[in-house]
Amino acid sequence: MGYTWGLGSLGQLGHRSLQSGDKELIPRRVVALEGIVTRDVSCGGVHSCAVTEGGALYGWGGGHVGQLGLGPQNGFFSCALNGSDMLLRNIPVLVIPSGVRLVTCGHSHTLVSMKDGRIYGWGYNSYGQAANEKSTYAWYPSPVDWCVGEVRRLAAGGGHSAVLTDASSLKELCEFKLAETVNRSNARLIEDVASRTGADALARLCEKLREHLVEHGDSELVEMHMVEEIEAKAG
Repeated sequence: MGYTWGLGSLGQLGHRSLQSGDKELIPRRVVALEGIVTRDVSCGGVHSCAVTEGGALYGWGGGHVGQLGLGPQNGFFSCALNGSDMLLRNIPVLVIPSGVRLVTCGHSHTLVSMKDGRIYGWGYNSYGQAANEKSTYAWYPSPVDWCVGEVRRLAAGGGHSAVLTDASSLKELCEFKLAETVNRSNARLIEDVASRTGADALARLCEKLREHLVEHGDSELVEMHMVEEIEAKAG
């Protein structure tokens, strides 16, 4: 059972009633989550999220920059149709139906860790803190690369994010070591090794690095260094 308190003028408390300057001075039960076992909760600037025992993610509150993961919204709230009327809802709404392990809310963005090891984010993304995609707002859950090992903790601030992982296998430790040595001259070679050994996260990291270099006009330099390194190995 969940309880919330404090300022709720933008729906971040998850209560049905909503008034200008709404606030709760003592913890109040979130009725919409009654009967749902939650195992993780997090609060952002004007939004809140909860993960259930079954791995579902619920979000509520302000979603004007995408931090609810429900797409562009009319106003600051997740909306639900009721007949022909568009009603503002400030109660928890289902964002991801299953597979979520952890959630953390930044000031205006959200990150989740999935059971399959992937990380997804959405919300304000001007500094790249919510998703890989180059956009000011990530309106829907978007992948965040890269991550080696099991995710232990997630953290989200105003314009940045962090993840703590636990790499224990030899393969994971080797991926970490290779990641530390990736540069523009060896990115393609490491990506090839990573792809052949099933190191998907490392391969994505190398791919992102090469894409960044190409965008900044360094593609010829990358190819030149790659050829030189191959010739050196062959010699």
